[in-house]
Amino acid sequence: MTTGGLRERKKAATRAALREAAVRLGREHGPDAVTVEAICAEVDVSPRTFFNHFTGKDDAFFGAGPEGTTDVTEAVVARPAGEDPLAAAAGVLADVLDSATGSGVWHQQLLLLREHPELLGRMHAATRATEAALAEGIAQRTARPATDAYVLTTAAMVMTAVRVAVGLWLDHPESPDTAARDHLDGVVALLRAGLTPPR
Repeated sequence: MTTGGLRERKKAATRAALREAAVRLGREHGPDAVTVEAICAEVDVSPRTFFNHFTGKDDAFFGAGPEGTTDVTEAVVARPAGEDPLAAAAGVLADVLDSATGSGVWHQQLLLLREHPELLGRMHAATRATEAALAEGIAQRTARPATDAYVLTTAAMVMTAVRVAVGLWLDHPESPDTAARDHLDGVVALLRAGLTPPR
C-alpha cells in the first residue's frame, strides 16, 4: 500500500514537472519552437517517460494526459451514489478547478494562452480527452453506453460549464482562486433550472 502510494506520488510529480517545463519553455521560446526532447531535457527524463504521461506537446501544455483522464473517469464513478450524473461530473471538475487555480502553472498556462491565442483551438482539442473521460464515468454510473446521447450531452454540458466559469473568473482577476468553483456552481444551477433566465 505504501509503495503504491509513493509510486503514484512520483508519477504525479513527474507529470507536474513535465507540464511546468512545457509551459515555461512555451512562454520563453514560443510553443511551436518547443520540442518533446527539450521538455524532457528540462526534467531529465526520456521521451518514453514523457509519452507515459502525455500524448504529445499540446497535451503537455493543456491536456489531462492518459493517466489524468483515467483519474477523471474513476473520480466520477467514485462520487457519492446519491448524486445525479450532472452533479457527479461537475463535482469532479470543481475539484480539478480548485487544484488548478491554486497552482502556479495554471497562471502560466493562462499567460501562454493570452500571448498565443492561436493555441485556443489546440487547447480545446487537447481537452476533448477530458470530456471523453467524463462521459465514460457517467456511462458507468448510469449503466449506459459511452456513446449514449444522454451521456455525451451531460459530459459536454459540464465541460461547457467549466469553460464559462473559467471565463468569468478570468474577467475578474482580482477575485479569489475559489471564485472559479463558485462560478461553476452558478452555471450548473442555471443548467438545472433549464436555462430559465434569472429574475
